[in-house]
Amino acid sequence: MTPTPPPQPPVTKKEIAGWCFYDVADSTFTTVIITAFYANFFKDIVVGDSTQGTYLWGIATSISEVVVALTAPILGAIADFSGSRKKFLGICALTITFFTGALWFAGPGQVTLAMGLFIIANLGFAGGGIFIDSFLPGISTNENAGRISGIKWALGYLSGLICVALCGPLAQGIKPNATPEDISKASLIPIVVAVYYGLAVIPTFLFLRDRSEAKPLPAGENYLTVGFKQLRKTFSQIKRYRELVKLLIAFLVYNDGVVTVIIFAAIYAVDTIGFTQGDITFMFIVLNVVAAAGAFLFGSIADKIGQKRTIFISLFIWIIAVFIAWRAHDKTTFWVAATLVGIGMGSCQSVTRSLLALFTPKQNAAEFFGFLGIAGKALAFLGPFVFGSLTKAFNSQRPAILAISVFFVVGAILLAFVNEQKGKAEALIPVDAEA
Repeated sequence: MTPTPPPQPPVTKKEIAGWCFYDVADSTFTTVIITAFYANFFKDIVVGDSTQGTYLWGIATSISEVVVALTAPILGAIADFSGSRKKFLGICALTITFFTGALWFAGPGQVTLAMGLFIIANLGFAGGGIFIDSFLPGISTNENAGRISGIKWALGYLSGLICVALCGPLAQGIKPNATPEDISKASLIPIVVAVYYGLAVIPTFLFLRDRSEAKPLPAGENYLTVGFKQLRKTFSQIKRYRELVKLLIAFLVYNDGVVTVIIFAAIYAVDTIGFTQGDITFMFIVLNVVAAAGAFLFGSIADKIGQKRTIFISLFIWIIAVFIAWRAHDKTTFWVAATLVGIGMGSCQSVTRSLLALFTPKQNAAEFFGFLGIAGKALAFLGPFVFGSLTKAFNSQRPAILAISVFFVVGAILLAFVNEQKGKAEALIPVDAEA
C-alpha cells in the first residue's frame, strides 16, 4: 500500500513571488536576444545579408523548437517521478546564462558558432518555460490562477523593458556596414542579458517550493526508463482529459503565430518599415509596458468571464494586428499594429497557461506541461520556417507576415471546440484511476 504523503504547507505570497520572478529573468532573453536586438545583430553583423540572415534565423529557432518538442514530455515525466522539478529548472537557468553570455564570441562571419550557441541557449529558455509553468497548478486555485499568471507575465514584460533600456545604447551600431567600434559595443548585449538573467532568477530558487513528491524507483529501473514508462502510461490514459487535448491542439496552432511574430518583429520593422535601432529600442519599451498591462488586465478578466472567452478576444486582436502590419507602409501605421501585438502578446500566452493549469491534474503537472511543451513546440518550428522561406522566395517579408495570420484563424476555430467547464472537472480525475 502506497503511504500517504505528508500534507503540504500553505502557499505563501513569497512562494508566489518566487514563481513570478522567473519571468523577470526569462523575459530578458526573449525580449532582447530573440526579438529586439540580437536577431538584427545576427542578420546584419554575423551573416551580413538581410534575406539570408532572416532565413538562417528562422532555421536556428526552428531547430531548437523541434529538439524541445522531442525532449519535453520525457523530461516532465522524469521530473514528476523524481520530485525534482526545481533541479531541472536550475539546469535550464544555467544553460541560458552560460550560452547567452557565450554569444559574445560570435562575430562577423561566425554564422555556425552564433547559430549553435543561440540554439542551445534557446533550448534552456524553452525547457525552463515548461518546468516553471508546471509549478502553477500547485500554487493556484480556480479563483486566482488567471490573476497569478497575469502578474507573472506582467512582471516579465516590465523586466524586459528595463533590459531593453539597458541594451539600447549598445544596439545603436547594429546596421549594415557597421564599424568595428559599433560591432564591439553591440557584441556586449549578450553579456548584459546573461548577467541580468543570472541575478534576476535568484529569488526563484530562494523562495519557490518544489511541491512535487518523489516516488521510489522500482528495482532495476532508473529515472530514464521510469520516465518513458510513465509517459506511455499517461498517453494511454489521456482520453480521460479530452478537453485538455483539444486545448493543446488549439494552442499548438495559434502559439506558432505568436512565436513567429515575436521572433521576427524587430527584423520586419527594420527591413520592411524602415525603423532604426533607436526606433526599435523605443518601440520595445512601449510594447513591454502595453504587454504588461495586457497580461495583468486580461488575467483578471479571465477570472471573471472565463479563460476561453478571453483567449478568443486576444486572438482577434492578433489577427487585426498582423493584417495592419501587412498593410503598413509608414511608421505610424506600424505603431498601431505593434501596440495591438503588445496587448495580444500579454494576454494570449498568460491566459492560455492559466487555463491549462486548471485542466491539469496537480500530481502530474510537470508531465502534463510536457504535453504543453509538445503543443507549444511541435509545430513552433513551422512558423519561423515559413516566414524565413517566404522571405527568401519573394525577396520580401510582406507575404511572410500575412501568412502568419492563418495560424491565429485556425487556432481560434480549434479553440471553439474546447469545453472550459468540462475541462476543469476532468482535472479532478486522478491519472492513475481505473478506467
